Amino acid sequence: MSEDKIEVGEYVRLHYGKLDRVKNNDYYMQQYIECEKSLYPRENIVKHSKNIIDLIEVGDYVNGKTIKMNYESGKLIVPKKIKSIVTKEQFNSVAYTV
Repeated sequence: MSEDKIEVGEYVRLHYGKLDRVKNNDYYMQQYIECEKSLYPRENIVKHSKNIIDLIEVGDYVNGKTIKMNYESGKLIVPKKIKSIVTKEQFNSVAYTV
């Protein structure tokens, strides 16, 4: 994670793929970040941004579709209106292999 200051209201992506929004960025001696869904050690945060689109990666599922890279432009193909996001890590953790 970069050493940028994580601000209240920003979105975070954790190393195991969970996404959440920051409520308190100075929880218990700055070792933890308090978010809407849980409390996370700062070291588990790999990305943060004011725009949730910045946290989406290739292989994540947005609105039920897999996110892919447009190799001509070098940009991700992400829908304009996001209704749901399932990260690739979350999807793989619940996948059943036969």
